[in-house]
Amino acid sequence: MPEVKEQDIYNALLKFKGQNEVKIGKAEISLSLVPEDIHKFDRPDSILWINMSLRIFGQSLRIKIPIAVEGEKHAVDAQKDLEEFIRREKYLVELPMLVIAEAGYGRKVEPPRPFPVRFTVTHIPVRRLKE
Repeated sequence: MPEVKEQDIYNALLKFKGQNEVKIGKAEISLSLVPEDIHKFDRPDSILWINMSLRIFGQSLRIKIPIAVEGEKHAVDAQKDLEEFIRREKYLVELPMLVIAEAGYGRKVEPPRPFPVRFTVTHIPVRRLKE
């Protein structure tokens, strides 16, 4: 059975790094995938950031989603890394809210509480890193 190595995981993620722009209707969208190797100082081993910039109504809205990536000998051992990822609240999902208003544009509105997220865990065999 092949050994799971953090550096191999990150190197495999680098194959997906990139950016592209598309236009849907009148909206301009910039989408990028950015791997980040954090295994030497944090948990999980890597983060695959999905960044999206959406330009509508003359405004640029930013969406940022971290995908936690963990390498373990046994998949169930990743549970603690996911719990720490959630508990630390260091790599946050960023979602915009559009407010269409007649006045008061400069006032910042903060959400009253954390926004719930559902994690779906997908297991990938280490042999797939070479594809």
